[in-house]
Amino acid sequence: MLPITIIFSLLFFAAFIFRCISFFSRLARKRKEGAFLQLSREGAANNLIFCSQEMLQNKVIGIDGIHRKILIVEKIKNKYNSSLISLNEVQNCKLVTKYKTSEPGNITQSENSKNLFAIELEFEFRNRAKTASIMFYDGLINSQRELLLLKAKAEYWSVMLSKMITRPVRVRA
Repeated sequence: MLPITIIFSLLFFAAFIFRCISFFSRLARKRKEGAFLQLSREGAANNLIFCSQEMLQNKVIGIDGIHRKILIVEKIKNKYNSSLISLNEVQNCKLVTKYKTSEPGNITQSENSKNLFAIELEFEFRNRAKTASIMFYDGLINSQRELLLLKAKAEYWSVMLSKMITRPVRVRA
């Protein structure tokens, strides 16, 4: 009699775990679909046609290569905020890595990656002293396992957007 109750309790527990996993995966899919739907709405309102999109922790980035604009939709406390960056106004786009402050000395590569605090893509504008940035990795939110993937994504976007920035040409006579 004892083994049957153990088997039934294990089956019940396995069914419970399966239901929890399916619930959380549906919840994540709805969150992702909602962010992309909001990106689509904001893009349509600004007459943008996205050639590339990227989903990060709580934001979606869409790039319109034809109109040379970047739309960032971020969800903060069940509300979507959007930002539009025109690449015609951007002077420079660079990848910025921030580290936790530690004691100076010989730091190995593995210790250096453990002290990494943030990776962000920073935009410097021609007409403004203020900069804008897109956070790809945040040591407080993202896990250490995501570091390599998010760093590769940030490097890809940095190269792609840097190539799209027009630099003024000066002619000497």
